[in-house]
Amino acid sequence: MKHLFLRLLRSATLFLVVAGGLAAHAQVVGLSSLPWMKLHDVHTTAAGPALTRFVDQDLFLARDGTLISLTVAADLVNGGGFTSTEIAGTASPEALAALGAVLFESRIGKLGGSCGAELMPLGSAFSIGISWYGSGSRSSQFTITNQGAPGGTCSPQELAVLHALQALQASVIADRLTRISSSPCTGDRQCPDGTVCCVPCGIPTTPCPKSCFAADPKTGRCPLFP
Repeated sequence: MKHLFLRLLRSATLFLVVAGGLAAHAQVVGLSSLPWMKLHDVHTTAAGPALTRFVDQDLFLARDGTLISLTVAADLVNGGGFTSTEIAGTASPEALAALGAVLFESRIGKLGGSCGAELMPLGSAFSIGISWYGSGSRSSQFTITNQGAPGGTCSPQELAVLHALQALQASVIADRLTRISSSPCTGDRQCPDGTVCCVPCGIPTTPCPKSCFAADPKTGRCPLFP
């Protein structure tokens, strides 16, 4: 039942992901944005017997630091439908260097196939595909999942690549120059990790619907709006 539910949700959001992703690329990818990494993360989070959140995220990272992320998420407890969020920014040289060091230490070009891990609460389902694009036509792809029959337990190297990519994305979300835009939301579960559902005018009125914003780094809640 859980697998069918996940497939239905993925089908329902495919058009939004493709259309929104193409629009984002048209806006910020330039001649210097040579591809470096891509991530596709689909997961359903559970808390006890209940499914609480669905997320389908596509992330693109170029060698010049250009980062584009399109996320479709839903709160499976309180409802409210799907919210789509687009994040477009630039990773700092320090963040790029940190990721590069992990890729080198993990021998990214040698990683491939599918591996198993338990990264989320019991009852959750996830599949995280990671692609790397090296010089020339060199590339590698691997998947971290708790579904199906993966080819063994994930190595520290594979998990290190995932965590480094997530850390870089978090640094871009925290950057005030990063552009974050979303369709209306009703709660934080509809927003990507590192962002929260906020009323930008401070008062929940019809002309000022809630949308996803980067969380305040000190409080983890909505930033202060003028």
